Amino acid sequence: MLHYGIIMFNRKKKQPFNNDKQVNKSHLQNLIALAWADGHLAEIEEHLLIAITHRLGLAEDDLEEIKSNVGSIEFVLPASYDDRIEQFNDLLTLISVDGHIDENELDFCHDMALKYELTEQVFQELIQLYS
Repeated sequence: MLHYGIIMFNRKKKQPFNNDKQVNKSHLQNLIALAWADGHLAEIEEHLLIAITHRLGLAEDDLEEIKSNVGSIEFVLPASYDDRIEQFNDLLTLISVDGHIDENELDFCHDMALKYELTEQVFQELIQLYS
């Protein structure tokens, strides 16, 4: 368990939640794009990206490569609903970790909720948990 301010980053699964490297790289790219949605990358966001990279079973070299080429990886929808919720929770953790949720970050998360095929109600309920 990692503590970032008042946010707890705790995952029950010991293995990457999805062993498909392309799905995990797609997710990491989404996180990186979100981290820059407010125009800057806070140090605490960088630390969280590294922690998630490791949890996904990816190397920090993968993180740096994706950061250098954001947009080069095609979005891959996780097959299971649980994996979609897990990824969406990572997005929400990332936007809340710096203590400020920007409107651009919320818009990005709303767009991602649509890509994850989450209902508006689920989106609103999850946002409330992190606000």
